Amino acid sequence: MIQPIWDRLDQAVIITDRALAAPGPVIRYVNGAFTRITGYRADEVIGRSPRMLHCGRTDKPVSAAIMRDLLDGRFARGTLVNRRKDGSEYLCSMVIAPLIGPSGETEHFICVADELKEDRSSSAFQRLYDELERAQTLIEDLERRQTETDSVIARQRCELNALTVRHDATLLQLDQVQERLALRESALDRFSKASNESSTELRASREELRIMGEELRISLKQVEEANAHLAKSNEELQRLRAADAAKLRLLASASHDLRQPVMSMGLFLDVLRHRLGDAERPILGGLLAAHLSIRTLLDGMLDTARLDAGALEPAIEPVPMPVMFESIAGEFAIQAEMRGIRFRVVPCHAEVLSDAQLLERILRNLLANALKYTASGTILLGCRRCRDALGRRCLRIEVWDTGPGIEEANQAAIFEEFRQLDTTSRDRRRGVGLGLAIVSRLARQLDHRIGLRSCPGRGSVFSVTVPLVQQSGGRRSRRRGVRGRRRSTAGNGIQ
Repeated sequence: MIQPIWDRLDQAVIITDRALAAPGPVIRYVNGAFTRITGYRADEVIGRSPRMLHCGRTDKPVSAAIMRDLLDGRFARGTLVNRRKDGSEYLCSMVIAPLIGPSGETEHFICVADELKEDRSSSAFQRLYDELERAQTLIEDLERRQTETDSVIARQRCELNALTVRHDATLLQLDQVQERLALRESALDRFSKASNESSTELRASREELRIMGEELRISLKQVEEANAHLAKSNEELQRLRAADAAKLRLLASASHDLRQPVMSMGLFLDVLRHRLGDAERPILGGLLAAHLSIRTLLDGMLDTARLDAGALEPAIEPVPMPVMFESIAGEFAIQAEMRGIRFRVVPCHAEVLSDAQLLERILRNLLANALKYTASGTILLGCRRCRDALGRRCLRIEVWDTGPGIEEANQAAIFEEFRQLDTTSRDRRRGVGLGLAIVSRLARQLDHRIGLRSCPGRGSVFSVTVPLVQQSGGRRSRRRGVRGRRRSTAGNGIQ
């Protein structure tokens, strides 16, 4: 609002920010009279310090006095010799005032300056006036320094009084220290007497240490003998490990050779199943159960040998579940039928990432375990879609049975080797307890999670969680309708 008024003034108007610390304030606005007096346009000086106008004849004491007045928050006035843009010098009279903002603090400084025309007849008067100004400034500076000196002297007197008090306190403490020293000298005399007595005890202790050193030497000799014995034991352990490895290789070879006639036996039994009548079906059921036990035992021995030898390397690839379920159902449906147990398989059209052979071995062992311990009722094989702890899409394959169930305290123990929980003496008809242990070890090898839920007297649910193959969006959309129609069937069947 007032800028047009400033532009009509004959005096130069300069507005700067409030930064008085070095390098000083910065010009934010100048009016037209400033350009007429100095020759600088507004765009040439805005953002620069007003000190750009100083020259060699600029009176530094007057500039310092103006800065002190501004720092004290007062109006400042003075006359300085400045330099124009063309290099010529002129005499400038100025008045500087702080601009107070709404917060009560200085926000800007405004300077009104005018060029003084030098009058040769009054030059002596002007010099006297300038000298008077400088003298006044010097007097004010001396008064300020005198005040500061009086303050320093008063502060030093206070410090001297404090030092005197501390000196008196130190003398008192020195007297107390001397008294304590006298007491310590008396105590030192008593300590010297006690030290002489301790010397005698020290000589006795040295003799005891010598005896202990002799005993330690004997002990070290015994340790060396024990180390030699340990080295021999280590050599014996290495031989035993080599023999154990040879046994594992022999067991793996024997198990592999025995699997061929056992598989042939299964084929013959399947042929007999279609040729024998109803009267011979119980006998055939016993043969099939014995065949399943022998095959499970051989598979367990072979898998254990391969796991112990570290020769089992999984080949992870997409595995279609319909093919695997069809292969498993064809074998275990016959076994369940011969034992009078209902066997159900809920269809699953998913595709998982796993080793097909090892995953099928896990499922066969879980189903064989269910057949062993289910006297009557139902065994069910089905799947549920889920997510793991990292949010990945997975398939949880579950085996439900109506067996005796497992107490919660014993659920972890059944995955140990050679463990059977239902009898105190081992039931040879139910194997040697390797099936679930192999399931656990194969699952760790494949990085699959094994789960167990059981209710004593009602049955158990064993599960293995396998990651699903990540399908493209189009393939998922084409199969969404199929999964929607079969979801209720799968859920109701398992539950």
